Amino acid sequence: MPKRKPAKKPAARPRKRKKQSSSKLWMFIVAGLISTAIIWFILSYKPSAKLPSTQTESSDIAQKQDKATKDKKAKTSADTPDADAARKTPDLEPTIIAALKELDIHDNIYKLQKKGNTVTFKVPLDDNVYDLNFANMILKGRVEKAGGRFVSAKESRKTQTLEFAHDKSDTKWKVELYYDAKPYAQKAPTKTLAIVVDDFGEIGGNLLSGFLGLPTSVTFAIMPEYKHSVYTMQKAHEQGRESIIHVPMEPIGYPQTNPGKNAILVQMKEAEISKLLNKLIDGLPLCIGINNHMGSLATADTDVMTSVMKVLKARNKLFLDSRTSNVSVAYQQAQQAHIPAFRNSIFLDSPDISEATMNKKLRELESLSQRNPHLVAITHCHNQDKLNYLKRFIQRAQQAGFTLVPLSQSGKYSVPAIL
Repeated sequence: MPKRKPAKKPAARPRKRKKQSSSKLWMFIVAGLISTAIIWFILSYKPSAKLPSTQTESSDIAQKQDKATKDKKAKTSADTPDADAARKTPDLEPTIIAALKELDIHDNIYKLQKKGNTVTFKVPLDDNVYDLNFANMILKGRVEKAGGRFVSAKESRKTQTLEFAHDKSDTKWKVELYYDAKPYAQKAPTKTLAIVVDDFGEIGGNLLSGFLGLPTSVTFAIMPEYKHSVYTMQKAHEQGRESIIHVPMEPIGYPQTNPGKNAILVQMKEAEISKLLNKLIDGLPLCIGINNHMGSLATADTDVMTSVMKVLKARNKLFLDSRTSNVSVAYQQAQQAHIPAFRNSIFLDSPDISEATMNKKLRELESLSQRNPHLVAITHCHNQDKLNYLKRFIQRAQQAGFTLVPLSQSGKYSVPAIL
């Protein structure tokens, strides 16, 4: 019989390693501990009170800051004189009244009429203080700032009628401006006289000393770049006396009629006028302003005078219109440039310095003072006779009730700013 093969034993199963099983267990334990720590950190974390922890808190703080800024701006606006205008009310009557007060025109001077949907202001102007164009500019600026709208203007030789409207109102506001100084006659009972003596710079010695002996309220007008120009300015300043530069300007009849060196001519461009005038101011820096020497043609030229006033505005100087021409625009241009502006009322030593002339000039001043109590007079310093004449004139003017004042103090110069 064939031998039987022994049966095969089943293969033995591989044993699990205890070491590997233990390693995996520790991994689970460590992962669990880390997860627990992260969860505990998230739950226990509290953000700093100084910083917003949410988008909502950031938004609330921003809103509070924005509100505080707006409140501050609103308070500042409410404290300003133009707060009512800034609110852009459809009623322009308070705005027009406020503008008139800025021009020193109060409710006892103008008349207010209301008919239907039209409000009319009838406003007299003292042409010794403001001209129609200047008052026009102030009114338009204030009304437009208040949200009003300029509609139209009608003009005659002595009257301007301005019409304003507001988009949120059917009312029409009209302002009639016209010249009439009578309502202002009782405003300033004190009569003042500012005397300006022209043509200093050439004279010196005893004659100059004699003029320096005049009351210090008398103003000196000094020709630039003459032998005694700087010295005269310095001596006047030491006394506390006002001085101005007597600037040569082109007259009608030039060059046969010669204003002298450093003259402003009508053919000059703005840059040339600016350069020349700045040079003259730099040469006499203690002078507080200028007036024109001759200049009957130059002072009638709007472009020339505009260029002159730009320089004076930049240099903070005043202007006196000597009024050598009846068609001078210099005073109006000075007002529109918003610089202190004055006008000569009378030449004291023209045509001569006789007693008869003095009597005539005093009568004229008395008559002029009924319309304008603040007058400016010009005379000259050429010789001893003119000095003696001026001394007697000052005595008699004071006896007639005039108070002598420096040029800058003539009247009450208070011009509103142009917007």
